[in-house]
Formats: sequence, structure tokens, C-alpha cells
Amino acid sequence: MLTIYTSPKFQPEKEYAFHVLLHEMLGLDYNIEYQDITGHLLRLPNGGELKTEDDFAKLELSESFKLSENWSSPSSLSFIVHRSSFDPFAATFFMLTRWEEINATALDVHGRFPANKSLAWQQGFLHRPVVNEWADELWDKLLQLGWKGVRKHRKFQISLSCDVDHPRLWWSATDRLKTLAGSVFKRGDFGEATYWLQNHIFSQKDPYDVFDSWLDLFEKNNLVAQFNFMGDRPPESDCWYPLRHPFVKALMERIATRGHRIGFHPSYEAFENQEVFNRELESLRAISPLDITAGRQHYLRFAAPKTWQIWEAAGLKEDSTLGYPEAEGFRCGICHDYPVFDTQQRKMLQLREKPLLAMDVTLAQYRRYTPEQASERLAELRKTLERHGGDFTLLWHNSSWNTPQWEAWKNVFHSFISS
Repeated sequence: MLTIYTSPKFQPEKEYAFHVLLHEMLGLDYNIEYQDITGHLLRLPNGGELKTEDDFAKLELSESFKLSENWSSPSSLSFIVHRSSFDPFAATFFMLTRWEEINATALDVHGRFPANKSLAWQQGFLHRPVVNEWADELWDKLLQLGWKGVRKHRKFQISLSCDVDHPRLWWSATDRLKTLAGSVFKRGDFGEATYWLQNHIFSQKDPYDVFDSWLDLFEKNNLVAQFNFMGDRPPESDCWYPLRHPFVKALMERIATRGHRIGFHPSYEAFENQEVFNRELESLRAISPLDITAGRQHYLRFAAPKTWQIWEAAGLKEDSTLGYPEAEGFRCGICHDYPVFDTQQRKMLQLREKPLLAMDVTLAQYRRYTPEQASERLAELRKTLERHGGDFTLLWHNSSWNTPQWEAWKNVFHSFISS
């Protein structure tokens, strides 16, 4: 068994980082000995030793584990990727806890931490699962020192999810006319009006009701998808729909019957409001044919560690909010799920985070890729995930399908699923 020697300072934080990097990612068992030493020392059964820096103090932790008033900018933490010496455990802690987002003030109009303010963006490694790379480095060094154990391996998989912001585009005949009128009188786009007339206005099936064809596609490729539904909210809310409408209830029943999952999609307001969050969750649980244990925040709104605390308090098991809306890649620096650490309570939670890698709106609207460029980008990311045995978490909205703007993107999704 491996023995780790380290200073007792920041003990909960170190134990978390050791657990994720060594036990969860590499499958190693170990003992920790706390001593008044500098750095971390990993001793193998054969006497071989691996020494690393102890950089937890560089994250400016106080005894109460709160950010100091003169907390430095992410760019000053360049020791994470550009270093002569290195602490993979502090670096892992930094990435997984979203340390740089705590108390961040440079937020976007939706109160979100922007990708371009992150260390990963500024130092050019958002496209890399650096935590997985650090695990690889550690394993290689242990082997060089004579480690004889077997490494834990993960198998690449695709995790599909759909945030159901709009189960239907039209709930009445009047809604159909409004869409057509909007094309002509609001946008003056007769090509768009022609599209609706030729493809959907006179069709019995709603354009956003793609669920049966998607389920067929997923099952053909042996994939299980998760559909995240919103709870009850005031009708004037964005993306509101009647949760107890027969169409919605029947849709949930079909999803459940066919072996797929139903998740929770908390509203725009809920990411920092436990009361709103709980009320919406309970309304969804009241009608869902399946237990609700996972989901993702609307608009990817997230505040560290508050949002995680809300999910934990509600008894949920998995959040999948942490991807950047404006950039695909590894926001948390890891390519599979991991346990969450609460930096206020200084403890590991039961909740796990399953980071979002890419979504339709990111590719088409924020990045402004062509469909061909998006397919190439997804293929590049997939190769990275396959190399690390990662989990490709992809979000595609059912509303990003049967519209003039999204028609050309269908092949991107089909090709990714079928490749």
C-alpha cells in the first residue's frame, strides 16, 4: 500500500485531492501520515519515493478556508501549468472545486463565470482534461519507481442529455399562426415562412416533438439519454410550459417505458435560491414516473459553492451544469464525473459533478462554427475522451432541430451519435 506523508495544514482539502486523484482515478489504496514536512512524499512498499511540492498555501487558503481580501487573479496561479516544480494535488483541487470562480466579480449578463476569465482559457488548456493528464503522469512516475499494482481503467462512453425548455413549439392553432406571422411581419423573412408552410404548419406533429425519433436513434446505437424537465413556475417565466399537460405527462411515460432517464432542469432563478429550487423539484417529482436524482441548471447558471450546496441539500446525486456556454471543453479539467467538495464546509459531498463538454448552442451560436467545423471539433474532442476513457457529455435541445436555423445541424448530431 502507498503511504503519503504531508503537512497537516489544509487536511480536508488534501484528503479530498488524494481521494480523487489516487483512489478514484488510479484505483490506489493508501495511508496518510501527517508530519511537519515540506511538500508531499509518496512512499511505495519497495521503499521508492516520489516527492512533489505542497502548493495548497499558494491558493491563499486561510484557516477558515475563505478567500482572502487580496485574493490573486487566476493568471498568478500559473504554477498549475507552467512550473519547474509542481503539486498535482493542489492543482486538482483548484480545478475541481472551481476555486477561481468563488467570489468572482467579472460575470456575464446572466451572472455566469465567463470562459475567457478562466485560467484554462488564458493559458490555453481548456481543450485538455489536465486532471486526467496529471493522473497519467503520477502513474507513470510510480511505475518507474517499481509500483506493481494494477491501474483502474475507465471505458469511453457517450452521455446524451436534452434540456427540455420547450416540449412543444405550439400548444394551440393560434400558436402556429403566430410563428408564421412572426416570420413575415416581425423578421420579414419569407424564406423562413416558406419553411414553416412546407414542413410543419399543416403537420399534425409539433416540430419540437422529436422525442420518438430520437429515442429510436439512441436505442439503435445502444445509448441511454437523460431528458431534463423544468418544474412548475409562474406562466410569465421564460420557457414556461404546463407541466401537467397530458402531452408532457405522456412524454415522460414514454421516456421511462423505453428505459431512458428523467432529470431536473431548475429555472433561471433557482441556482442561488433553495426555496425556489425545492418547490420546482417537488412539482416535477410529483408527476415523474421515475425518481429524480440528476439534472442541469437552466442557462448553465452556477455559483460555487452555493449551487452545489442547494443540490446536495435537496438529496440529488448528480449535477451536470459545469460546461461553459460560450466554449466547448473541460471547464473542470476532467473528462468524467467526480465527487464535489464544499469549500465553505470544507468537506466532500455525496453529490457528484458530471461536467458538460459541449452543447448545440455553444457550437452554432457562441462559437459560430459551420456544421462541418462543429463535426470536426466534436471528433477531436471525442479522440481525447477515448484516449482517457472519458465520458462525452453532450447536450442537444429538442428545440434545436426542426427550425430553419437548425435544419443544417441535424447531420452533426446524427453523425456524432452514429460514429
